[in-house]
Amino acid sequence: MAYQKNPAEDVVEKVLEKIIAEKAISGFIRNRPSDRLDEEGIDFLIFLNNGSALPLQVKTEGGKHNFQQKYREHQRKHPLVQFLICVPVHLLNSNPEEVYRQTEKELRRMLKI
Repeated sequence: MAYQKNPAEDVVEKVLEKIIAEKAISGFIRNRPSDRLDEEGIDFLIFLNNGSALPLQVKTEGGKHNFQQKYREHQRKHPLVQFLICVPVHLLNSNPEEVYRQTEKELRRMLKI
């Protein structure tokens, strides 16, 4: 099955790979379209070094109001998935370093690393 490209998830995956290389987390799983994780509103299941796992939903950023709206909609559909990150993919062409920097900063804040 061919997977549809998702630039926001691709950014998160690259940042998570960097964090794994630093041994700050033990691993992660990225969902596949229409699999069980996807149905549960989980794009990534991140495995922490303490043995627990953090479910993460990834969205494309569209401004602060947009984030709040997306978070409310996500919480209504998937109340058990508390972690949501919005990636500013609109900046990928003009300032990719900033997109990765912001994403890494937010992930580290969520993961408390």
